[in-house]
Amino acid sequence: MSETILVDSNLGEIALEHAKNRLGFEYDSFKLATEQRLSMITIGTMGQLIFKNYLESNGIEFDFQLQYGKYDDYDFKIGDRIIEIKSSGYRDADEWLKLNGIYNASQLEQAILKKYFCSVQIFLSGYDKVNKLFNVKKCDRAIIAGWIEIDEIAKIPAKYLPFGKAHLIPLEKLKPIKSLLKL
Repeated sequence: MSETILVDSNLGEIALEHAKNRLGFEYDSFKLATEQRLSMITIGTMGQLIFKNYLESNGIEFDFQLQYGKYDDYDFKIGDRIIEIKSSGYRDADEWLKLNGIYNASQLEQAILKKYFCSVQIFLSGYDKVNKLFNVKKCDRAIIAGWIEIDEIAKIPAKYLPFGKAHLIPLEKLKPIKSLLKL
């Protein structure tokens, strides 16, 4: 079961500012225009900040690394489990239900080497798919769709997509986010 989160407009501004500082480190391999790269980084940052707020609101103790350099060791750590956040954008109210989780194949190799436990999939409103642009001012809702263990992602065959090889995770394979909090 997914969780719907109302997004505070200040969160978007924080994520956008962070994304501007990250431009030199992320998404250059996709050969996107600067505005599109900034959108992708902002979506990822917002997903992390939303999950951080979600854990805090549920009284969960965790460690968190918001990436500022080229690499981070993890997004979140709860106990000894490393949790990675994957965020995607959508535009219309229920459009996220038609999407898949996406996990880049080379990132999966790193996740296995680093012994990541799982990936949490978050969808954010405010995304223009045609122009590949994210508008933080139109992002008023986030959906924490669920989570999946890294080992389970590895069982899903990777496919070639426009921006590289990735594992497409059907939403029905995700476990309810509340079950992760109980581990």
